[in-house]
Amino acid sequence: MRIVHISDVHLGYRAYSRLTSRGVNQREEDVLRAFQDALRLAVEQQPDLIVITGDLFHSVRPPNYSLISAYRMLMKVQRERAGAPLIIIAGNHETPRSAESSCILGLFRHLPGVLVVDGRTESLQLDALSLHALCIPSRGLYTLSQTRIEPDPRAKVNLLLLHGILEGLAPYTSEQPVSRQLILNDDWDYIALGDWHLYTPVATNAIYAGATEFTSTNIWEEAGKPKGIVLYDTDTRQHQFLAVRTRAVYDLLPIDARELTAAEINEQIRARAESVNLTDAIVRQRIYNLMPEQRAGLDGNLLRELRARALHYRLDPRMYRAARATPGTEGESERRMTLIEEWCEFIHRYELPPGVERDALVKLGIQYLREGE
Repeated sequence: MRIVHISDVHLGYRAYSRLTSRGVNQREEDVLRAFQDALRLAVEQQPDLIVITGDLFHSVRPPNYSLISAYRMLMKVQRERAGAPLIIIAGNHETPRSAESSCILGLFRHLPGVLVVDGRTESLQLDALSLHALCIPSRGLYTLSQTRIEPDPRAKVNLLLLHGILEGLAPYTSEQPVSRQLILNDDWDYIALGDWHLYTPVATNAIYAGATEFTSTNIWEEAGKPKGIVLYDTDTRQHQFLAVRTRAVYDLLPIDARELTAAEINEQIRARAESVNLTDAIVRQRIYNLMPEQRAGLDGNLLRELRARALHYRLDPRMYRAARATPGTEGESERRMTLIEEWCEFIHRYELPPGVERDALVKLGIQYLREGE
């Protein structure tokens, strides 16, 4: 059986201030285009089944533009596939906090062949394919220890769909990691995993397809890594990663400002920007050990030019702080990060829950740290 695995689309995601000619946030449009490309690739593979393992939407109440566009895209796909099965499970981003609230994914149950699991863990039986699918959406994680996670011996093909982060995968996560021992089992024909935004084969039969665009809270960790979908064959247990077209994201080589003049720093900023195709890209340039007088000498015209060319150009200066001499030693000790710097470094890598604004959290943490000094 041929299965196309899509995950973590995050429709309705918005970032930066650039708008399209129709007044839509450019990143929201990018995410829609990536999903459209993913669906095009999926249909071309002529799969028996398509699965979407959570976070189809970025929020509980996505923008109407993304919601309507997604409905039309999936309706077109299901017409082309003559209603062949397509399973969607809910992720943490689109799952309402209250169990009494309806999930937006329920809308897609009206499409031919579409099966949605958005509440508790649920077993699906697809008799036409002699297939059993155990679906564990985000809300199903709360009762995971009481759930029987076993293949159905009566089915020809057994699938496990999960939206969650397996233990040992992420150094920092706001969610309770899922035990690998509970999930990984060679008796499953395929384990389709979601919530982790990087394409990651965990076992021969267990794969994170990754996201279809750069939508995580720290996209710089993913810069240069492809986004796409997975085509999996249950007969051979072979899979293929199919890349989806996305907007370019570059995390440029950091600049160490020690012993550099302001003019030399400007030259390096330009050289690094010219090393990539900056036009309409998302770019970060870090500068370490920057002194106040060096920062004052940064070329404003150059930075405005780079910001005009890119969709988003982020200059990330890290100011130099003189090292404190350790008692009993000669000279200066190796510089250590301040508590505030450690907080900023940590929180920019930490996966935040939906609805939490990173910049506001950073400022609040700094405020508390300063009050405690």
